[in-house]
Amino acid sequence: MAEMVTHPLFYWIVGLFALASTLLCLYSIGNALRLRNVRLSWNAGRVLGYPLFASLFLLSMAAITLISISQQETLVYSLVIGYSWIGINWFVSSYLASKKYITDHGIVKNINEPSQTVAWHQIVDYVHHTESNRGGFTFFFRETNDRGSLIGPVFRMELSVPKEKMEPFQSILSLKVHDKKYPHREIRELQNTK
Repeated sequence: MAEMVTHPLFYWIVGLFALASTLLCLYSIGNALRLRNVRLSWNAGRVLGYPLFASLFLLSMAAITLISISQQETLVYSLVIGYSWIGINWFVSSYLASKKYITDHGIVKNINEPSQTVAWHQIVDYVHHTESNRGGFTFFFRETNDRGSLIGPVFRMELSVPKEKMEPFQSILSLKVHDKKYPHREIRELQNTK
């Protein structure tokens, strides 16, 4: 009797997780499509640029799917399909969320978390440090008010940049932050135009 109650309940729970993971995936895809003027992006997952746990879950679901098909376990097909769908959605959302985007407007570390987005005009200073196969940056930034003035305490954001993306990132950084921080170049350009 208890098995009959938990069995349909288990299917409902898997169905609800499948629905929730679909909504999360659509939310991540929508956020990625809304990004404008992306100048540079790279994968930042732990396994060859892909998210670790979502990749492991997806690979294990592929193995379980192959085993259930080879053994013709027709009773578990709906569960395997549900878990596989959850795995695909989790992988896509994690992949898009772990990707780093550099736009004309700022740095986006996680497209699903607005607090991990920093506009160029918010950055007050940065430090470049070298890691093994990546270059690291620590950015110091402040929040802005409605008028665009910098307010409040200074926050910190760490960003690892792959070696192959370092040169384009540094050129964007020098255009967006360095010229603002050291405006002597803009003053010289203004003096030359007069």
